[in-house]
Amino acid sequence: MTPNFKMQARWFFQQMRPLLPAYSLSVVLVVLSGLMFLLDPLLMKWLIDRVLPKKDFRLLLFAAAGFFGLYVFRLGFFTLSQLVNFRTIQKLVLRMRLKILEQMNRLSADYHETTPVGERLYRVEQDVDQVAEVGSNLVPFVLQTAFKAVFVMGTMFALDYRLTCMVLPLMPLFFVFRKRFEKPLRRASDAVQQKAAMENSFLQEHLTSMLQVQLLHQEKSQKQAFEERAVERMKALNHRELVEVMFSACYMAIIALGTIAILGYGGYQVFIGALTIGGVVAFYSYVGALFDPLGAAIHIYSQLNRLGTNIRRILEVTERTPGIPEMPGAVNFPSPVRGYVELEDVCFSYRHEAPVLDGIHLRLEPGEKAALVGMSGSGKSTIAKLVARVYDANRGAVYIDGVDVRHVHLKSLRTHVCYLLQDAVLFDRTLKENLLLGNPSATARELHKAIEIADMKELLRRLPQGWDSPVGQRGNALSGGERQRVALARAVLQNPSVLLLDESTSALDAPSERRVFMNLAEHFHDRTIVFVSHRIAALKWVDRIIVLNQGVIEQQGTHDQLIRTGGLYTHLHSAFGTALGAEPLSQLSKNN
Repeated sequence: MTPNFKMQARWFFQQMRPLLPAYSLSVVLVVLSGLMFLLDPLLMKWLIDRVLPKKDFRLLLFAAAGFFGLYVFRLGFFTLSQLVNFRTIQKLVLRMRLKILEQMNRLSADYHETTPVGERLYRVEQDVDQVAEVGSNLVPFVLQTAFKAVFVMGTMFALDYRLTCMVLPLMPLFFVFRKRFEKPLRRASDAVQQKAAMENSFLQEHLTSMLQVQLLHQEKSQKQAFEERAVERMKALNHRELVEVMFSACYMAIIALGTIAILGYGGYQVFIGALTIGGVVAFYSYVGALFDPLGAAIHIYSQLNRLGTNIRRILEVTERTPGIPEMPGAVNFPSPVRGYVELEDVCFSYRHEAPVLDGIHLRLEPGEKAALVGMSGSGKSTIAKLVARVYDANRGAVYIDGVDVRHVHLKSLRTHVCYLLQDAVLFDRTLKENLLLGNPSATARELHKAIEIADMKELLRRLPQGWDSPVGQRGNALSGGERQRVALARAVLQNPSVLLLDESTSALDAPSERRVFMNLAEHFHDRTIVFVSHRIAALKWVDRIIVLNQGVIEQQGTHDQLIRTGGLYTHLHSAFGTALGAEPLSQLSKNN
């Protein structure tokens, strides 16, 4: 038994431990069903050797009643075991899915950004289903098979030990073939799971991007791409089936040799009077039952390979260490959080690529309103992600109120630091339920205030059911700008000490964006807010503008100071600021 198999078996039995009472009942019922089946050949021997020669009708009825009774008990035990086992499987599936989902909730952005949704979904659904179904059936099947083999061997020795000794030397051949097919079976099972996950991942991406596919007129190319993956999966399935069939063919050859030996030598024993006809029939039945465990072992071995592949894929998730771990000795933020943010000599790169940030030194005072501007790829969003601890710096440290964010409980950090993405994520719930995710205990007054700050009054009037209107999956019942407004209102309800807005108003028109910014600045006048945006015209009013260029801070100051200084900010303002035709925020304030 390899260490890998031991680890997989230990993991599986840990999942099964809370369900052992029901599982044990299922095992007992399966074994009893097997016992009823193994009494058939003895009853048949008695029928042929005793009942039929005597032509006793009462004994014939008794034998028929015996066969019927065995059938009823066997069917009853088997049916009950199936029902109990099914309920056990469903409980096991639920436990495993919850555990994997809980672990995925802990895993950091590096995992979720590099692992396709379809791949993650396959592990939660398909891998768990297969482990639960195969694994929960496997132990009763193994016990039933082992019990049958012991019972059959004992009965065969009692019937005729010489005939039994002729058959036994054939059994080691099975283990020879099993060793020969061990690696090919494992490789074939792994390949099937890999190709199936790739196909599932492609379908997930394709179906969620259907409109874009149609707009690009790429239906044909996407179909071809799916066909390629489906063909690869089909080839892997065919190869696995071929390996399993070849293994089965070797097993059938062993059974054929055993059958020939039984019929030849058993017939001779009948000729010389050493064995009755009923004995040969019973012995023949038991030989089939003796080789059944070998056939079952083939099935078990094949299932173990598939089970091992599924468990390995699940363990890749459950045993994975989060890229952003909860540090030992982590603390909660001392209350209240003032919002003093400091980046000290911060360097960062994504997945060992070129540095995105190189030696950043930045300090934001409590209540300061700062804007991060620069060309795409300059590191604006990365700074926001490091402050929110979506990632950890490769070098240097990020502090909030003098506390290294790596030493703060993630729950405490995410409570006091709110990071809003450009792609506003809503859930398939009502508008009110989406808002309350920011603060489940929010009052009606707080909800209305958040609606006002996010400039959502018109949206609320438009929705047919108001607060109780469903927003659809990922908020697809709303426009992009409306989704961003809802996300902003949710952030207001969260009431963070540090608010990071990463292009989170990009879908709003320029006047609406400036109006929302003004509302946020007024409501969070004592909170630190960091704006990441290409719309420089909407950010002229902030306390400080920080200009990034290729991972370093090139300029910083107020809008007027930077315009007088010239340089990159003046270029960005010419390219992105005046093009919007934005009126000054002071004028906007007068208009509102």
